[in-house]
Amino acid sequence: MEDIKKLLAYFRNALAFSYSWLVLCTVLVSLIGGQGNVTVFFLLKLLALCAWGSLSFVFSFLTRFMSRKGFLIDLTVFFILFIPAEVLMFYFMGIFEGAGTPALWITLAVIVAVFYIISVLIDCLIMRRRARSYTEKLMEYKSGKNTILE
Repeated sequence: MEDIKKLLAYFRNALAFSYSWLVLCTVLVSLIGGQGNVTVFFLLKLLALCAWGSLSFVFSFLTRFMSRKGFLIDLTVFFILFIPAEVLMFYFMGIFEGAGTPALWITLAVIVAVFYIISVLIDCLIMRRRARSYTEKLMEYKSGKNTILE
Protein backbone atom coordinates (compact mmCIF):
# COMPACT_ATOMS: atom_id res chain seq x y z
CA MET A 1 0.00 0.00 0.00
CA GLU A 2 2.90 2.33 0.76
CA ASP A 3 4.22 1.88 -2.80
CA ILE A 4 0.86 2.89 -4.27
CA LYS A 5 0.83 6.05 -2.14
CA LYS A 6 4.36 6.85 -3.28
CA LEU A 7 3.47 6.31 -6.95
CA LEU A 8 0.37 8.48 -6.60
CA ALA A 9 2.47 11.21 -5.00
CA TYR A 10 4.97 11.01 -7.88
CA PHE A 11 2.08 11.16 -10.35
CA ARG A 12 0.58 14.19 -8.59
CA ASN A 13 3.93 16.00 -8.54
CA ALA A 14 4.69 15.24 -12.19
CA LEU A 15 1.20 16.31 -13.25
CA ALA A 16 1.33 19.54 -11.27
CA PHE A 17 4.78 20.43 -12.59
CA SER A 18 4.09 19.64 -16.26
CA TYR A 19 0.61 21.15 -16.32
CA SER A 20 1.62 24.41 -14.65
CA TRP A 21 4.54 24.90 -17.01
CA LEU A 22 2.51 24.07 -20.11
CA VAL A 23 -0.31 26.39 -19.06
CA LEU A 24 2.23 29.16 -18.47
CA CYS A 25 3.85 28.53 -21.88
CA THR A 26 0.42 28.39 -23.56
CA VAL A 27 -0.63 31.71 -22.09
CA LEU A 28 2.67 33.33 -23.05
CA VAL A 29 2.47 32.01 -26.63
CA SER A 30 -1.15 33.12 -26.84
CA LEU A 31 -0.30 36.62 -25.65
CA ILE A 32 2.77 36.94 -27.86
CA GLY A 33 0.89 35.55 -30.85
CA GLY A 34 -1.79 38.21 -30.44
CA GLN A 35 -4.71 35.83 -29.83
CA GLY A 36 -4.96 36.58 -26.12
CA ASN A 37 -7.48 33.83 -25.36
CA VAL A 38 -7.13 30.27 -24.13
CA THR A 39 -10.28 28.19 -23.87
CA VAL A 40 -11.22 25.92 -21.00
CA PHE A 41 -11.61 23.05 -23.47
CA PHE A 42 -8.02 23.55 -24.65
CA LEU A 43 -6.84 23.55 -21.02
CA LEU A 44 -8.72 20.28 -20.40
CA LYS A 45 -7.01 18.72 -23.41
CA LEU A 46 -3.71 19.98 -22.07
CA LEU A 47 -4.53 18.42 -18.69
CA ALA A 48 -5.27 15.08 -20.38
CA LEU A 49 -1.95 15.23 -22.23
CA CYS A 50 -0.07 16.03 -19.02
CA ALA A 51 -1.90 13.28 -17.12
CA TRP A 52 -0.94 10.67 -19.73
CA GLY A 53 2.63 11.95 -19.80
CA SER A 54 2.85 11.84 -16.01
CA LEU A 55 1.39 8.34 -15.90
CA SER A 56 3.82 7.18 -18.60
CA PHE A 57 6.72 8.77 -16.71
CA VAL A 58 5.79 7.20 -13.37
CA PHE A 59 5.35 3.77 -14.97
CA SER A 60 8.54 3.96 -17.02
CA PHE A 61 10.91 5.34 -14.40
CA LEU A 62 9.50 4.81 -10.92
CA THR A 63 7.76 1.41 -10.71
CA ARG A 64 9.36 -1.76 -9.39
CA PHE A 65 8.51 -3.49 -12.66
CA MET A 66 10.82 -1.16 -14.58
CA SER A 67 13.40 -0.48 -11.84
CA ARG A 68 16.00 -3.04 -12.92
CA LYS A 69 15.71 -2.60 -16.67
CA GLY A 70 18.18 0.27 -17.06
CA PHE A 71 17.82 3.88 -18.06
CA LEU A 72 17.77 3.38 -21.83
CA ILE A 73 15.02 0.76 -21.63
CA ASP A 74 13.03 3.05 -19.30
CA LEU A 75 13.47 5.97 -21.68
CA THR A 76 12.48 3.88 -24.70
CA VAL A 77 9.34 2.59 -22.95
CA PHE A 78 8.44 6.16 -21.99
CA PHE A 79 8.81 7.35 -25.58
CA ILE A 80 6.78 4.40 -26.89
CA LEU A 81 3.98 5.12 -24.42
CA PHE A 82 3.96 8.89 -24.68
CA ILE A 83 4.70 9.89 -28.28
CA PRO A 84 1.61 8.27 -29.91
CA ALA A 85 -0.62 9.89 -27.28
CA GLU A 86 1.18 13.19 -27.79
CA VAL A 87 0.58 13.09 -31.55
CA LEU A 88 -3.11 12.26 -31.02
CA MET A 89 -3.47 15.12 -28.55
CA PHE A 90 -1.76 17.48 -31.00
CA TYR A 91 -4.49 16.56 -33.50
CA PHE A 92 -7.25 17.06 -30.92
CA MET A 93 -5.76 20.41 -29.88
CA GLY A 94 -5.60 21.60 -33.48
CA ILE A 95 -1.81 21.85 -33.62
CA PHE A 96 -1.63 19.25 -36.40
CA GLU A 97 -4.76 20.16 -38.31
CA GLY A 98 -5.73 17.70 -41.00
CA ALA A 99 -2.71 15.61 -41.92
CA GLY A 100 -0.27 18.17 -40.56
CA THR A 101 2.36 19.86 -42.61
CA PRO A 102 5.65 18.14 -43.36
CA ALA A 103 7.43 20.91 -41.45
CA LEU A 104 5.46 20.10 -38.27
CA TRP A 105 6.16 16.36 -38.58
CA ILE A 106 9.85 16.97 -39.24
CA THR A 107 10.03 19.37 -36.29
CA LEU A 108 8.41 16.83 -33.97
CA ALA A 109 10.68 14.02 -35.21
CA VAL A 110 13.80 16.17 -34.84
CA ILE A 111 12.86 17.25 -31.32
CA VAL A 112 12.23 13.65 -30.23
CA ALA A 113 15.42 12.38 -31.87
CA VAL A 114 17.57 15.17 -30.40
CA PHE A 115 16.27 14.61 -26.87
CA TYR A 116 16.71 10.85 -27.20
CA ILE A 117 20.30 11.23 -28.44
CA ILE A 118 21.11 13.73 -25.68
CA SER A 119 19.72 11.32 -23.09
CA VAL A 120 21.74 8.42 -24.50
CA LEU A 121 24.91 10.51 -24.52
CA ILE A 122 24.35 11.67 -20.95
CA ASP A 123 23.76 8.07 -19.86
CA CYS A 124 26.77 6.67 -21.73
CA LEU A 125 29.32 9.41 -21.20
CA ILE A 126 28.54 10.81 -17.76
CA MET A 127 26.33 8.56 -15.67
CA ARG A 128 28.12 5.26 -16.38
CA ARG A 129 31.48 6.84 -15.63
CA ARG A 130 30.13 8.17 -12.33
CA ALA A 131 28.61 4.78 -11.51
CA ARG A 132 31.99 3.11 -12.04
CA SER A 133 33.66 5.72 -9.83
CA TYR A 134 31.08 5.27 -7.07
CA THR A 135 31.42 1.49 -7.26
CA GLU A 136 35.21 1.70 -7.00
CA LYS A 137 34.97 4.01 -3.99
CA LEU A 138 32.41 1.73 -2.35
CA MET A 139 34.68 -1.28 -2.90
CA GLU A 140 37.63 0.64 -1.39
CA TYR A 141 35.50 1.58 1.61
CA LYS A 142 34.31 -1.99 2.11
CA SER A 143 37.81 -3.41 1.79
CA GLY A 144 39.10 -0.85 4.31
CA LYS A 145 36.28 -1.67 6.68
CA ASN A 146 36.97 -5.43 6.43
CA THR A 147 40.68 -4.99 7.20
CA ILE A 148 39.83 -3.00 10.33
CA LEU A 149 37.49 -5.73 11.57
CA GLU A 150 40.09 -8.47 11.05
